[in-house]
Amino acid sequence: MEPLTPSQRKVLAFVQEFATRNRFAPTAREIAERFGIAEKNAFYYLDVLERKGFLRRRPHHPRRIEFTEAAAPYRPPLRVPVLGRVPAGAPREAVEEAGEELLLDPLLAGGEDVYALRVKGDSMTGAGIRDGDYVLVRPQEGAEDGEIVVAVVDGEATVKRLRRAEGGIRLEAENPAFPPLFLPAPAAPAAGGPGAPSSALRVAGKVVGLFRKM
Repeated sequence: MEPLTPSQRKVLAFVQEFATRNRFAPTAREIAERFGIAEKNAFYYLDVLERKGFLRRRPHHPRRIEFTEAAAPYRPPLRVPVLGRVPAGAPREAVEEAGEELLLDPLLAGGEDVYALRVKGDSMTGAGIRDGDYVLVRPQEGAEDGEIVVAVVDGEATVKRLRRAEGGIRLEAENPAFPPLFLPAPAAPAAGGPGAPSSALRVAGKVVGLFRKM
């Protein structure tokens, strides 16, 4: 069975809640009014929900809808906060965008502790991450070799693939137009003195998912 998109899940939840409260289903016009969309788009959502097997409609009876077993285990969407924008290019400080959030299926979100960052730039297109996409990030301080992370370099954030290399860490783009960024490991301190200065790298989280608004 095809999964539902976040917008399709929201429509399904509204139709279920409306039918439970009123003992009959909403019309396409009522769905359109609820979500601020055209009535033809509401018909499209109903067509998709029926085609994907979540409900059945009765011909000539718009208020008579039967929900299938597939609709029974519906889970309310998880509200994922969008904390800011993060470049997929040269490191640059993320810009806070308070108040924005995504509504996602909990199974697709990658966990209840995730947050989202909106990507700016095209250095990660080879990994399917485009400008304007939202990456879902699980907060953690480390990552395995080859994982895509949100890395903070000298206080500035970027989305890159982390590679462990001899003598340090390499942050790789997924676009040949962008060179990798190599961060040498701190030099061992001399006897009685401080170690040599180096770029400060911190992993702010692992990218566990991707969301794209259509």
